[in-house]
Amino acid sequence: MNIHAGLIWLTFLYCLPIVSVQAGESWQPVVTESGIQIHKREKHAGLVEIKAQTLTPTSLEACRALLSDAENISTWVSHAKKANILQKFSESEYLVQTIFTTPWPSSNRDMVTHSTFFQPDKNTLVLNVLDANQSYPRQAGLVRITDVEANWTLQKLNNGMVHISYTAYANPNGMLPIWLANKLTISSVLETFRGLKKRLPLYQ
Repeated sequence: MNIHAGLIWLTFLYCLPIVSVQAGESWQPVVTESGIQIHKREKHAGLVEIKAQTLTPTSLEACRALLSDAENISTWVSHAKKANILQKFSESEYLVQTIFTTPWPSSNRDMVTHSTFFQPDKNTLVLNVLDANQSYPRQAGLVRITDVEANWTLQKLNNGMVHISYTAYANPNGMLPIWLANKLTISSVLETFRGLKKRLPLYQ
């Protein structure tokens, strides 16, 4: 079943900590690779928020199809195992549980999110993903990610390219050291964007 993988896409968010933005903080570049740019900014207690951007030859329709393909999320989203649709409110709004694996010895995690697609204009597609962890019971063996908040903004350009921008943060919970959480955050986002660019041509 195709759904908001975008809802899910938060997948690699298992390692992103949520915190309030502090005034004066600016984005710091951490990775530039094959047209993928990743920035971070420090949050409370040393944890980071991530922003990733890239340009790729594709269409908004292909982007939405990919972000909505829950069945194949494990083929491109870092550490994603599967996604379960808990409730479908409309063709653009879902409640989803996403389950992913995490490196040993950390426990596997899940998140429950409320995601909504909308188009403010014909050249822009936006996917907002918000925490909904209270909407579904916690399960044994899984650490629940909370305080999830993410945004995808996809803009169609005149040259056949689409600019993809993603920002996110969340609370991974569990016994995850700050340095490891930050390291996994960056590596997961980079791996996911590599998968995104590789898979998008299949949805054209």
